[in-house]
Amino acid sequence: MTKITATLAAAGLALSALATPAFAEPIEIKIGHSSEGTIQLPGAGRAAGIRAFENYVEVASGGDIQVEVFPNGSLGNARTMIESTQTGALEMVGAYTSIMVPFAPEIGITQIPYIFRDNLTAWKVMNGPIGDDLADVFMERTGLRVLGWADGAGYRHIYSESPIQSPADMQGMTMRVPENPGLLAMFRAWGANTVTITWAELYTGLQSGMAEGHDTELYSMYSKKLYEVNPYVTMSRHSFNLHPLMINEEFFQSLSDEHQTIVLQGADLYTRVANAHSLASSLVVQETMEGEGAVFYYPTAEEIEQFRSLGQQPYIDIITRRIGDDGQAWVDRIMAAAAEAQGQI
Repeated sequence: MTKITATLAAAGLALSALATPAFAEPIEIKIGHSSEGTIQLPGAGRAAGIRAFENYVEVASGGDIQVEVFPNGSLGNARTMIESTQTGALEMVGAYTSIMVPFAPEIGITQIPYIFRDNLTAWKVMNGPIGDDLADVFMERTGLRVLGWADGAGYRHIYSESPIQSPADMQGMTMRVPENPGLLAMFRAWGANTVTITWAELYTGLQSGMAEGHDTELYSMYSKKLYEVNPYVTMSRHSFNLHPLMINEEFFQSLSDEHQTIVLQGADLYTRVANAHSLASSLVVQETMEGEGAVFYYPTAEEIEQFRSLGQQPYIDIITRRIGDDGQAWVDRIMAAAAEAQGQI
């Protein structure tokens, strides 16, 4: 009886073990980006959007997916983080349009000077067919899926050591410009000399005299305290900036259908939160910067037209050549989409 009882007990334990589901390790998503890790105002819309993505995905998946965020460029500069996501060292990356252009020149059409009248026009265009098609091109070239085209702190402006009111004031100045060939061509058309300095090294580059000025968005300039070396702000609004959120496509396809849906829903939330936060920041950052010594100048309509007429076509010429045979078609498409969106707002 003792042997029979022991045998039955052992069998029962074995069956119980088989019937108890094994708890799988959570899926880990590592996201790298160059903005701050905290939500603040003024602040980066990307930081707020990624926190919203993180919270939504972890809750909606019931903890099956865990998100780890690496802010402040702690994993390298934007290009390095894109390449790390390509190799799978990172699952996701928050990037920006200018750094995406070397990987896929078609992305450059989103920064054509003066193409978007306002933030709402840009959001509507990028949430439509042309945003989808640009995402397809980028994924084909890089293996990264664009999950959302979020507002990247709005428009780019001009910052300098001395006042700039029109292109004539930039003659011979050395300006730091990012790796977008169109932006480089635009500044050269305005009469400036150009130099490319990484974002992480920009403050010291301006401080040492490598460049006398630069262009970026207001909050980006404020966050790095670049007004300490470039106190004059010309509100040129010459190009719109985007902060896309991207995921390694091979990793994305490894997820279950349910988890893919959760990631896509989280990305939609990322875009909405980042857009709203970026716009809110743009409304308060000027006052904050003025309180710390920045001097703002709003060009007249005639001066803006000088910037546009001198800079837009050289930008278009260079990016159409970089894109190739379909270059002008891409330009025509986004111009038509912008005009249509503007008419609907």
